[in-house]
Amino acid sequence: MNNNEQHERNTRALGLLLLGVGAWILIARFIHIDLGSWLWPFWIIVPGGLIMALGFRDTHRGNEGLVTFGSIVAVTGIILFVQNITGQWQSWAYAWALLFPGGIGLGQYLWGKRAGDVADVQRGEKTMQTAFVLFVAFGLFFEVVLGIGGFHLGTASRIVVPVLLIAGGAALYITSMNGDRNQVSPPPSRPQTTPVPPQPPAQQADSQDDIAQRP
Repeated sequence: MNNNEQHERNTRALGLLLLGVGAWILIARFIHIDLGSWLWPFWIIVPGGLIMALGFRDTHRGNEGLVTFGSIVAVTGIILFVQNITGQWQSWAYAWALLFPGGIGLGQYLWGKRAGDVADVQRGEKTMQTAFVLFVAFGLFFEVVLGIGGFHLGTASRIVVPVLLIAGGAALYITSMNGDRNQVSPPPSRPQTTPVPPQPPAQQADSQDDIAQRP
């Protein structure tokens, strides 16, 4: 994909975003929704998306940092948006895993797709898988075992806690093993060389005596 095609895709995405936000504001005006309490996380999401768009302009290696930083900012805004809607602000106790390392892995994955770098894509996928496992494991621990959101497991936590630890450790181990297998590549095969048969010595030119004897 050349720079012109990428620029066109970014322009279309920005246009769709503006259309969606404009339609949302127009509908909210008619049904009297307080947009101030709903849209403020977009002050974080939109700049993150713009930073990522700047990094996608070309495949120069220095732009990878822009994409990763924009991904972290955008993921922060998305988490705040979900928390603002649900009111579950205590979820920061485990939602940090979606930000670090999740946002970093998302930036690596998107940059790898843009630059055509398979290694970055694989690293990003592995990092996002690790972030998801951490998010689920810590989420179950804080929400179910400790009950920071209002739900408490009680005496059953004596069994659930070690089970969660075992499951999280097994998931991380399996994820790392799969990543190592993907990185291992077979050794390059040596090209087979066909032996060249010895060439017969070049026939020497006839001597002058032989030339003279010829009729």
